[in-house]
Amino acid sequence: MHIGIITCEILRKEIREVIRKTGVRELFFVLPETTNSVITVFNQQIIDRFSSEFYDLRRNEKTLEKIKKEIHDRHLEDSVIIKVLELRMHDYPDKLLAEIEDSITTMSSVVDCILLGYGLCGITAGAMERVINDAPVPVFIPRHIDGAILNNCIEIALGREKVQSLLNEEVGTFFMTPVGAALIKEPQVILESSINIMAGRMNRHAAADTPRIIQLMKDHYYRAVKIWYSEADKKDEEYKRTVENFARTFNLEIKLVKGSAKIMCETLDAVKFT
Repeated sequence: MHIGIITCEILRKEIREVIRKTGVRELFFVLPETTNSVITVFNQQIIDRFSSEFYDLRRNEKTLEKIKKEIHDRHLEDSVIIKVLELRMHDYPDKLLAEIEDSITTMSSVVDCILLGYGLCGITAGAMERVINDAPVPVFIPRHIDGAILNNCIEIALGREKVQSLLNEEVGTFFMTPVGAALIKEPQVILESSINIMAGRMNRHAAADTPRIIQLMKDHYYRAVKIWYSEADKKDEEYKRTVENFARTFNLEIKLVKGSAKIMCETLDAVKFT
């Protein structure tokens, strides 16, 4: 089976576990079909960051057409083809939806099914369901037990019930992940980006008023949840400094909470029944 994955780069830990669970050794990353060197370099940087988690797998980086040709020429029966999108596309939900829809359409000529490494991320549930239902191949996205699409990467990492429990415990809770902190280190940029992630419905201007947002943060947020997946995350000095700097900037307490790839792996399990 040829499995396509379209994912935000923030989910690289989860996608790594998905890849390992497939047992597939042929791993392709999609490069853009363009002669624009700036776009090519930018996408290569995203792939390099993302694929740092895949040191134990052989990877190829090609345009989709070249991937398709290699699969045909080598008579490959199984592969995983990954298209990684930059972290902050959730700031532009309309553009993100269009990119996901276009990526599904183009990738469908090569793969048997597609796994989305996304929640709603500001896109309406109706619009996302339409794109999934209209796709040429089966498309799977992380969902709650009731079938609803999860809102964001935080719910994918912790589960909707755990997120709600933490918010019930302290409504002024801000969530941080190892990959998110590694990609965006400055407190104000983390704040602007993550407010849009957590809102699940804000438009691209949600965090534009910097002084108002900073004051909102100080008035209504009281702790930062530091999500960790492994002991290495706990001991990561750079992650520790980023979280502590953010917490100090907005006078927040820090709480450690364990995340996992369980939900993404369960989404993969649904693929087996197609």
